[in-house]
Amino acid sequence: MKKWKVILPLFVLLFIFSQIGYAAAGNKIQVSINGTKVSVKPVPIIMDGQAINTEFPSFVYSDRTLVPIRFVSESYGAEVGWDQKTKTATVTHGDKEGKFTIDSNVAIINGKKVNLDKFAIPRLAKVDGKDSRTMIPLKFVTDVFGYEVGWDSAKDAPYINTNEALVNSISLEKGSTNKNKLVIKSNKSIKYETVFIEDSNKLVIDINDSKILVNNTTSGVINTNDSIIDKVEYSQFSTDPSITRVILTLKDKIKYNIASEDNGKNITVSFDNKSDVVVSYNEVKSIAKEFVNGKEAIVINSTSQPKINTMKLQNPERLVLDIMDSNLVGTTYSYDYELGFIKGVRVSQFNGDNNYSADDRIVRVVLDIKEGVADSNIKIDYDGNKIIVYPEKSLWENISYTSSGQEKMFTILDLEETYYAVNYNSDKRLIQIDIPSNKVELAEGKASVKDGFVDELEVVKDEHYTRLLIKFTKSIEYTLLSSDVDNKISLLLKRDSNYNPLGNLIVIDAGHGGKDPGALSVASRREKDLNLSVSLKLNEKLQELGYNTVMTRDTDEFIDLYERARIANDNNADLFVSIHGNAHDNRSIAGVQILYCPATKSSIKEVDQHPFAKAIMEEILKETGAVDKGIIQRPNLVVLRETKMPAVLVETGFLSNAQEEQLLFNEEYQYKIVSGIIKGIQKYFEEH
Repeated sequence: MKKWKVILPLFVLLFIFSQIGYAAAGNKIQVSINGTKVSVKPVPIIMDGQAINTEFPSFVYSDRTLVPIRFVSESYGAEVGWDQKTKTATVTHGDKEGKFTIDSNVAIINGKKVNLDKFAIPRLAKVDGKDSRTMIPLKFVTDVFGYEVGWDSAKDAPYINTNEALVNSISLEKGSTNKNKLVIKSNKSIKYETVFIEDSNKLVIDINDSKILVNNTTSGVINTNDSIIDKVEYSQFSTDPSITRVILTLKDKIKYNIASEDNGKNITVSFDNKSDVVVSYNEVKSIAKEFVNGKEAIVINSTSQPKINTMKLQNPERLVLDIMDSNLVGTTYSYDYELGFIKGVRVSQFNGDNNYSADDRIVRVVLDIKEGVADSNIKIDYDGNKIIVYPEKSLWENISYTSSGQEKMFTILDLEETYYAVNYNSDKRLIQIDIPSNKVELAEGKASVKDGFVDELEVVKDEHYTRLLIKFTKSIEYTLLSSDVDNKISLLLKRDSNYNPLGNLIVIDAGHGGKDPGALSVASRREKDLNLSVSLKLNEKLQELGYNTVMTRDTDEFIDLYERARIANDNNADLFVSIHGNAHDNRSIAGVQILYCPATKSSIKEVDQHPFAKAIMEEILKETGAVDKGIIQRPNLVVLRETKMPAVLVETGFLSNAQEEQLLFNEEYQYKIVSGIIKGIQKYFEEH
């Protein structure tokens, strides 16, 4: 949970792309700063996911990350000038200019004076007898530039995300055909242009809006004894605009194919060694919902009739169509097509797994299935180059279920005009709708919904009636919107207005405890004590309001994580709230985080978890005025993943921040946190 993030403007970003091999070991080094030797921690700086190596280290000093100005500027297209008399570095990039003077608290940015704090003053530094380097604190850069800068807790280092793609790998690879393919990889989706120069048999690929850093260099040559490729050259062709150029020198006029992969992040160039043969793939151009022969279907528009492999995947339920020997025109697509049991369609260029050869070109189409549908089957047909997908009939064929806030809508469609009967059994929380069987087409079966409102649906038939049974998880009220005799049946549903959430059970989990102290604060206070103090106050206030509560621990004892989840599950709790404190190496970071596990990433979750996390976050922020550090998915946390009910982990604040630590151990502030959590619980119960 160690992550800080700020947003910077474009100019001095160029200062910060520096990293050194020293940092890999994480050991401290001796650096001379203005003639004084100090022990510092070298750190990498991760640019767009890749560490940048240089001969002079970036390092942490006085809780600031210092980076060398010259390497950063020169490596990323800026010009650096140095005035020895005034000890002033001038960095120019396009129409922007910055002047930084050693030991001066004033910088000149585009002709304007900028006052620097005492920790952001440029310094001269030496390491291992090397020449002095002008060092600029990363904190200063974050105040001036426009790129996202943060802290990568996994790598224990600062990171920078630019608006440009970073081309970080160019290689020749062989698949099962033993033919070389050129593979260009980047950190984000790229756009490229190509031209073939016939006189020299050169294939030129220009990647727009990109910078290149392959093996820590911005240019290089790959020589090969390949029968097709003579050599591959790459370089930063232009910095304004940013263009990466890759040139393949071929030994003949060879037919080639270029395809995007991994959501457009990578491109692969493949060849055929017979000049009269074109490497040809089917192209998937678009996907639409159309009427075909009087029936709605999902239509995949392609250029041929390829082989298609199908499979079913679970958690969540989906049907997968792998279209073989195919390229996707464009990048990933997503469609909100609702048809029968299908609730959406996604398509992407698929990177083959163990089921396929490395040389296979596959377009994967995913049909997302409505919750509770267990009998999803499709029929695939062709009409010329159109691939037509028909969902076979299921319970959902003529049933629509939609949700808008607290209101839900059930509609039975495609009826002949008919009378019908609707009855609600409040004791069983069950609605029964009876329709003459000769007036409706509903497939028999059962569907588990479990969205926190509807438990399940079932359709049963006899010789006279088709009966739809809707089982609810709580008492409800309904309004019949259709006429007594109609060609559809519409029910507006909402929770019973007499419902009292005070009967619900809430499990309160005080994080850590006993032999597990959790994080230590800047004043050496223990997280486990903070967690217990806040949890006891939360338990007290919830009970005063009439809620039922269970605490996983109410003393300083160690409780296994799985035991905490078991306590909640065995008590059939309605909600689970885990209380924790946060920490980060960057002591300036403060604020509240809410963690949760998406229902799709747990085998036992039954309802969407995000609404509960959102309600808690909104109300805590209102009560405390704390910084919003985000609602974050953490499916690997046991207490969130293994609890059946809606569950959140509340990171109440950062113990590593001196100011926030004082607040967290303040009784009045703890009650503000408690008040926010309770209001979030009440809001969630009201809306769900």
